[in-house]
Amino acid sequence: MMTIVQKYSGSPFLYDGDTGDIVGVKDQDGSELLFMKIPHVASFYDTTHQTATANTATAMTVNTTSIARGISLASGSRFTVSRKGTYNIQFSAQLLNTDTAEHNVSIWLRKNGSDVADSCTDITVPARHGSFNGAEVAAWNFFIDLLAGEYVQLMWSTPSTQVSLDYTAARTTPVRPATPSLIVTINEVDGSYP
Repeated sequence: MMTIVQKYSGSPFLYDGDTGDIVGVKDQDGSELLFMKIPHVASFYDTTHQTATANTATAMTVNTTSIARGISLASGSRFTVSRKGTYNIQFSAQLLNTDTAEHNVSIWLRKNGSDVADSCTDITVPARHGSFNGAEVAAWNFFIDLLAGEYVQLMWSTPSTQVSLDYTAARTTPVRPATPSLIVTINEVDGSYP
């Protein structure tokens, strides 16, 4: 629960006692009006082809920032929040398989360098068929409580080096935009996390 304080005597502004954010005003009659904080949000994507060593935990990375308000990127894979809250981490990973056998990919969440319990999901990427590589999109989301300065990473592993996160440049017939290997969006959904 958020602790509301009046930091400065005589000031009409009310503050979040933990983050210092202004959260409302206090009228002269003693009544309080609280308002919603502007949520912190971010959107990132990657324009490279990402590979992993077989059976090795590997961080998914991004190289482009679309939007970043209160959430920053470090080391290409660490999504860091600047205030405590509950966050929705959403992603879309374009998986590619050049092998003639299907392969599984495991995807999970890490928080501050430690795997988040019960966050792993396996997905099967179809085999190459004819002249077409096997493709699958992994897309889901995680809700997680974070304190200011904490970070999360999206991790993946596969038993085959023929499976990758694939970037595809813009195409024609019809004209369509490029396909990032990874898209990540993060939004703060509740600032009252204790």
